[in-house]
Amino acid sequence: MREVLITYLLSFALLTVLSAQTNWYVAPNGSDANGYGSLTAPFATIAYAAEKAGPGDSVLVRSGVYRNSDFDDGDIWKGSNAVKITAHGAPGNYITFMPYQDEEVKIEFDGTYGVLLSNSSYLKFMGFEVKGIADQIAQSDAEAAWGLYKTQDGSIHDLAEEMGVDPTDPAIIGSVIDKPATPNISKPNYFNGRGIVANSSHHIEIIGNIVRDVPSSAIRSQQSDYVTIRGNEVFGNTYWTTQGVGAITVAEAMPIDNQTTVKIILEKNQVHHNENRLISWAPSKDFVKFVIDEGTGLFLTRNADTYTHGQIGVFNNISYYNGASGIVCHKTNGAVIEHNTVYKNGTTNHGSTGGIALNTANDVKILNNIAYAVPEKFALGWLSSPGANVIVSNNLLFNENGSEDIHRNMPDGWMEDNPLFVNGPAGNFRLTANSPAVDAGATFATQTDDIEGSPRNDGLPDMGAYEYFSTSTHSTKSPRISVFPNPFRSQMVVKGVFQAEDIRLFHQTGQDLTKEIFMEQSFGEIVVSCPTLMPGVYFLKVKNRVILLLKV
Repeated sequence: MREVLITYLLSFALLTVLSAQTNWYVAPNGSDANGYGSLTAPFATIAYAAEKAGPGDSVLVRSGVYRNSDFDDGDIWKGSNAVKITAHGAPGNYITFMPYQDEEVKIEFDGTYGVLLSNSSYLKFMGFEVKGIADQIAQSDAEAAWGLYKTQDGSIHDLAEEMGVDPTDPAIIGSVIDKPATPNISKPNYFNGRGIVANSSHHIEIIGNIVRDVPSSAIRSQQSDYVTIRGNEVFGNTYWTTQGVGAITVAEAMPIDNQTTVKIILEKNQVHHNENRLISWAPSKDFVKFVIDEGTGLFLTRNADTYTHGQIGVFNNISYYNGASGIVCHKTNGAVIEHNTVYKNGTTNHGSTGGIALNTANDVKILNNIAYAVPEKFALGWLSSPGANVIVSNNLLFNENGSEDIHRNMPDGWMEDNPLFVNGPAGNFRLTANSPAVDAGATFATQTDDIEGSPRNDGLPDMGAYEYFSTSTHSTKSPRISVFPNPFRSQMVVKGVFQAEDIRLFHQTGQDLTKEIFMEQSFGEIVVSCPTLMPGVYFLKVKNRVILLLKV
């Protein structure tokens, strides 16, 4: 009976995941004028391929570096986008953009956007490296350009001169100084470029990308709905912008229907070493507060007035060594923040935030998170008066300075103890066997797996992004089957399996591909190598479980 059920589930999954109708190819040596978009005659740009792609198609990009057309032209004000996509898939027939096979594709830019998904729908953008030029900018150059702006008539001004201040002067830190009105101005793109942005779009999935060294936001969703940002690694961003941003930001979300469920999802991302190194200032304000208070890891901001239907979920992320808080919910209602691990944030900000912070937020749930803060930074708390209908339960807080800095205006819903990570300073936030986070989570949380896809204990889930797993025969938990990374490139690790014979791989069409993979067995896990598989959707059958896989 169990085998029949598995066969039914596999058949159902195969029917609901549609294969691509057409593959369009892009390569550095291709041509938009004379290419056919084929493997042997590819296009030159992702944007041109996007114009040709329709529902269900895939745009497969060959290895190389793709840049904006005016890259490195010395103009700090202008800068075209490296990739702009305006395209529409359809329900069940997303257009997928991904590297061809296991090839490494870098999108490098010094303009406004690395990748702009504008007025688009039903798109997947996955498996790319998007790199800005923040690592090429000196602190002194960014400081010299701090107050530069251009008015609509093209004239260039310097806010620092107009205010009569030196923004780097330590004596003015903490001051609030009036500034002249600066409406309808533009700042230099070179210092304010953004990585991957979904703008005025819906049903967008940004999956498994590396986004690094971007002067401003790494990944941003604005005025959009049904956006999933999953499994990305984001680091070295937000250094030089004077805008108020976080590494992964959701701003001014706009609902496309009346559904009230979680429709915007930030999950299973690793967000680290992003920080703001300049004082930010807003053209819309008539003052500047001379403090560094930006550079958050995951940032929900200004959604309360616009996102009238729907919730935003922040699940199973790891946010560490960022400039401000690990997670901030600012002027945003209906957020669900579950099973995240935040660690030693607040590296550059002048305030006391370093963990999970709320500001002017209602109808929020904060469940099963671990927040580890450094002295003088709180782990969990409010930046404003507590909001209405906020549920806080089963969070683990710790501060190296003890209870003094543990929380702000968050009287319950947490316990204080050292989470006992395997090696937090080295970025290993798995739990040790005696961690107080093990078996201590709230059972009414919504997440059924962890950051690696390991099933959570239905009875007593762990706190944080990782569910504790042990192959020891003395463990009180039975082994759990998990596969990571997912999406994968050429190799994956299957945990909780002791025999390679328990593993079978199927293409989404139902073809058994088990003979085309190589498996290396070790205690409690199997390393699966897939050198010949094309990008696409696969199903891994492990014992009595079927797992959906994406190969990029």
